[in-house]
Amino acid sequence: MEEVIEFLTIQFQSGLGYDSLNTARGALSSIGLNFDGFKAGSHPLVVRFMKGVFALRPSQPRYSAVWDVNQVLTYLRKLSPVKEISLKDLTLKLTMLMALTQAARVQTLQLITLDGCKKLKTEFVFKLNSLLKHSRPSCRASVLSFKAYPPDRRLCVYTVLKEYLFRTRNVRKDDIDNKMLLVSYVKPYKPVTRDTISRWIKTVMMRSGINVSEYGSHSVRAASTSKARSVCVPMKDILLRAGWSNVGTFAKFYDKEIHSQEDRFQAGVLQ
Repeated sequence: MEEVIEFLTIQFQSGLGYDSLNTARGALSSIGLNFDGFKAGSHPLVVRFMKGVFALRPSQPRYSAVWDVNQVLTYLRKLSPVKEISLKDLTLKLTMLMALTQAARVQTLQLITLDGCKKLKTEFVFKLNSLLKHSRPSCRASVLSFKAYPPDRRLCVYTVLKEYLFRTRNVRKDDIDNKMLLVSYVKPYKPVTRDTISRWIKTVMMRSGINVSEYGSHSVRAASTSKARSVCVPMKDILLRAGWSNVGTFAKFYDKEIHSQEDRFQAGVLQ
């Protein structure tokens, strides 16, 4: 047991926080280490040690405040009309609008395929065939819906998506196996990685005046859900859209003060 405590102490002294050490604690238990009749992670000495770590270096949300979605919306409005902007700007606009209106992770956007696409009169529906980070038996969140936004067509993800599919229809014919929604805007127009999508989102943020050295692409989830909360979108709609099972996750990690102060979530984010 002394070796286990020494190992955790070294990791703590190297700068790791409670969450990282708790992961290491679980790993020690999972490999079957037992001391004095206890699993390594459940030993009273380890439990006591972890309480001390939590008191000294508790887990903290990454952001204390988040950027104002309105800054990005102001920039996206300038990328209009969509029929006249470049494929690059069209791709960037679509990616950011999808991320905002779905409170989506980069992983989610990268997994959207045309095989699961259904075009309705005022809505695109995509069925995802892959598990997401927050998927669980009671909530797989396997369907994404992008609805028209009549109040401002410049921010209508349905309109932008329709134009994007029209523009990319020919390049997709050259690769019949390419069923991914998001493709590169330069030759050879191949499916893009998560890193590329993340870079696209940060490009829009940077063009909008957001400090990308402080905020990463994942901050879109906090920004969009905080904006929805500020305009009184019901909490159940926020939790459903973001794939959270309880209010505590949102309250601790995503409900942030916003710098500079029908689909109810989407309408709330875009208004």
